[in-house]
Amino acid sequence: MSCLFLRKTIHFSNPKRGQRGVVLVVTLILLVVISLLSAMTLRTAINAEAISSGPRVMVMGHQAAELALKYCEEATVQLIQSAVTLPSVPTIQDYPALASAIPKWQDLDNWDSGRVGVFVVPASALNQAGPYVSYNRLPECVVERLPMANADNSTNTSTSFVVTARGFGPEVASGTSRPTGAEVWLQSTIALN
Repeated sequence: MSCLFLRKTIHFSNPKRGQRGVVLVVTLILLVVISLLSAMTLRTAINAEAISSGPRVMVMGHQAAELALKYCEEATVQLIQSAVTLPSVPTIQDYPALASAIPKWQDLDNWDSGRVGVFVVPASALNQAGPYVSYNRLPECVVERLPMANADNSTNTSTSFVVTARGFGPEVASGTSRPTGAEVWLQSTIALN
């Protein structure tokens, strides 16, 4: 009996032939794409955080302005009643008598140059110890006597006052120059009998 052996030849690719490196190129392209997507995601997250901190900073500036307004109103009442108990009080300015003159609270040079008349609220009234946010620039106020007409058309400047307060967010640098950041203005008119 004869055996017939069939031999099947299997051909493998020639290992000596150069590789094309397609996998390496595709991997590098995917790496670049993933890196760009990661950078864009990080940028979006940073922008979202900056956007969400804007209202928070404005609210804190508003709170500082409210505190300054309340402090200066109370100081004005204490000055008029000659019963001062606050550690420091603003100087009451005279409102301009001429209609063409600008009130001191409207002149930014009065606020941003450290001139007399702008009262800086004491740090003890605003910054608190502990984990609370500290303000770099303390709130300010200006108190002006408001001329009012009496029943006989004479001017009375002893009982009515315009109190203007300016508060800043915690990111505003200290100093007397024009602030950069959150700035809130509040004003009230008080009349004492």
